Amino acid sequence: MILKLDRNIFITFFLISLLMFIRFNIVLGNISTETSLLYQVADTTPPEEQEEPDTVGQEREDSSSDFIQTEIDYTAEDSIVMSRSENKIFLYKNAEVKYGKIELVADYIEYDQDSSTIFAKGLKDSTGQVVGKPVFTERGKTYDAETIRYNFKTQEGYIKQVVTEEQDGYLHGETTKKHKNDHFHFKGGKYTTCDKDHPDYYINITKGIVVPDKRIVAGPSYLVIADIPLPVVLPFGYFPIQQKQTSGLVMPSYGEESTRGFYLNDLGYYFGISDHMDLKISGEIYSLGTWGVSLDYRLMERYKYTSNLNIDFKSLVQGDKGSPDYVSSKDYSIRWSHSQSSKANPYSSFNASVDYSTTSYDKNHSRDMEDYTSNTKSSNISYSRTWPDSPFSLNGKLRHNQNTKNQMVDLTIPSLSLSMSRQYPLRQLNKSGRSKWYDDLQVSYSAEMKNQIRRPDSLLFKNTNFSDFKSGFQHRVPVSLNFKFFKYLNVSPNLNYQGVLYPRYVERYWDEQTESVVNDTIEKIRYAQSVEPSLSMGMSPKLFGMFTFKDENFKVQAVRHVLTPSVNFRFRPDLGDMTAQYYDTHQNDTTGEMVEYSYFEGQMYRPPSPPGRSGNINFGLDNNLEMKVRSKDAEGEEELKKVTILKSVNFKSSYDIFADSLNWSDIRVSGRTSFLDNNINLNFGGNLDPYAINESGQKINSAQFSDDGRIVRLTRFNASVNMNLPAGGRDGRGGSQSQNAQGTQESATPRRYDYFDVPWNLSIGYNFNYSKPAYESKITQTIRASGDFNLTDKWDLAFSTHYDFEQKKFSATNITISRDLHCWTMTLDWVPFGERKSYFFEIRVNSSVLEDLKLKKRDTWYDNL
Repeated sequence: MILKLDRNIFITFFLISLLMFIRFNIVLGNISTETSLLYQVADTTPPEEQEEPDTVGQEREDSSSDFIQTEIDYTAEDSIVMSRSENKIFLYKNAEVKYGKIELVADYIEYDQDSSTIFAKGLKDSTGQVVGKPVFTERGKTYDAETIRYNFKTQEGYIKQVVTEEQDGYLHGETTKKHKNDHFHFKGGKYTTCDKDHPDYYINITKGIVVPDKRIVAGPSYLVIADIPLPVVLPFGYFPIQQKQTSGLVMPSYGEESTRGFYLNDLGYYFGISDHMDLKISGEIYSLGTWGVSLDYRLMERYKYTSNLNIDFKSLVQGDKGSPDYVSSKDYSIRWSHSQSSKANPYSSFNASVDYSTTSYDKNHSRDMEDYTSNTKSSNISYSRTWPDSPFSLNGKLRHNQNTKNQMVDLTIPSLSLSMSRQYPLRQLNKSGRSKWYDDLQVSYSAEMKNQIRRPDSLLFKNTNFSDFKSGFQHRVPVSLNFKFFKYLNVSPNLNYQGVLYPRYVERYWDEQTESVVNDTIEKIRYAQSVEPSLSMGMSPKLFGMFTFKDENFKVQAVRHVLTPSVNFRFRPDLGDMTAQYYDTHQNDTTGEMVEYSYFEGQMYRPPSPPGRSGNINFGLDNNLEMKVRSKDAEGEEELKKVTILKSVNFKSSYDIFADSLNWSDIRVSGRTSFLDNNINLNFGGNLDPYAINESGQKINSAQFSDDGRIVRLTRFNASVNMNLPAGGRDGRGGSQSQNAQGTQESATPRRYDYFDVPWNLSIGYNFNYSKPAYESKITQTIRASGDFNLTDKWDLAFSTHYDFEQKKFSATNITISRDLHCWTMTLDWVPFGERKSYFFEIRVNSSVLEDLKLKKRDTWYDNL
């Protein structure tokens, strides 16, 4: 075991060394020309401190740029002083000099007309502080400095204590020389992403070169944090500052896990293909055999589309081969999102949202708690097309639904539909201008074709044949008319044509030898159709009841009850031989019992219409309960406010006219209401069965009332309470504030709950489920809570948890603590218990330029296995 560990350590350190060697060689290859310049850089000592004069302030006789190409404009707020003896101009207080694309602003500017040299600095105010320091702008680039000396002819200059922004970073230079080609040579530099005048951290650069919008090349450098030099020394450095995309190596993270060994994570290469496209390929490797590779691709066109593709493959190895705890699996995940802008094409659109993975992927590799607890995945790829001045539209879809519990996958590849919006053909025949009863006759058309398959994910792409798919084509032509009788009675006669195309059908017969029913599938296309007339009638009047309290001082003034009963009747006649040809009978058992069946059972679409007549009466009763209470408005005036007690309590049932038994369906109850300005929501529902059951738990055609005196039997009940309190506290998130006439602040809707003097959000949910289909009952209860608290302006705490009353334990609990450190961020992500028990701690620089400057510490959940 010791030898194995030593080998793993050797392999890990070998990979790290190889990686660093490659990294430095890439850097050396990119900066070879700059490093040669770096150690031949011209002396950056200002002219007044040099023994020999520099070219700054001197004319070059052999240069075509000796003559100023444009006029020099200058202004000053205080005064402009001219010296004829020295041929100089002195500008004081908010002085400004402009020359072409060059602009210089300072409280003191000195311009030497003989040498075309300009010098600028700040001046001390009455408190002794230096104000009005030079700000130099050239070609849109701005430099803040202590002093600036610049020659308009040579386009060269010296700058002291310069600060300039380079992409996402800031470069401080103690002494800097600007060259004609806009390169800068500097000594005593600091590179940081902190925007403070005195940065929290920086890389101290002894000397270096800046190539604007391309790169910074540094000599010997070291890291300084909080003014403390750290023993992190680099002989040279390379900082890309170019705006365009570039390719490069992605630096990995490394560590150790007890179950998978030493690792390198996220080692890869980034391809900056273009401004619209990029690609990253990365991988991970563990010393005990686990490895993985990932591909991230992005494509974007402004005002047209955005597309992201992620493919991840993992080869998991845990334990020793042959041991009881040995685990080996091949897992993969595919995620693709594509969204088309509405501006791209007004008549067609293409969108995609794909999320597919093997069943064990999230369990073995997911770091997201939501992905780990979810049991379902779905995908949808859709294309739609409409035609201007046409009622027709075309839609195509590819769908995927996956259940990780039973490991089943449902695929629809594809689903195509063509539809025609409702048309009113008789309206064109009515020339009188008056509305006629037949004007509302409407006709529409819809056609659909589907191809589906349902298989375990392990067999989805293995030994799959066309016969494993369910396929079919269906189209409909519904014709309907709506009109009213006696104000409340809606009458709707309908005529519906339906045709279905099947790729196969089934014939059943009784096999005397095996004494079983045989299904004979015949692969032959058949078309089935029907013309189905029907009639539906319904009414749903509203009934109002009001109870008023006589005591005027009582807070509740009145209660109103609104009842909405509804009755709907639907009848379809027997279509006779039109549909009987699609049905047959077969012997079902040894007793000779005959059973009717359809040739198209189990197909994509049900047969056009079952034989015989049908008729149903549907009943419903909706209730709404409100009250009026005395309240005060923002000005303190008394007013009546409406408060909802029950938003809705609904009862539904139906009666089958032609059934030979069990005519009544269950009574379905559902209700909802809310409290505290809709911040607490209550939903409930259940089923009430009017029929009794026998000793084996089967429903019989006997009323429950005759069995034990109860009118109905409760078979199912569920309730959920969700409380979402908006943020309150110092910043008042979740509720705006208004001022009354006296100038004091009052809460406006939605209500705020400032129980603590900190900004906060809180969400709590409780679910209760009861089921008793026969004699045994089952109850499940869960409670969840999530929220976040801003303990200070810089500290933030977020949490989420679930508690299962049946298991009597917490599950899926996660706590996240973050601290804003200005240009740094500290994050702690903690799962305190359970199978996913782990933590992740990180301190990192916010800017992407120095994203490798970070400290990580983690305890992975793999160590719990």
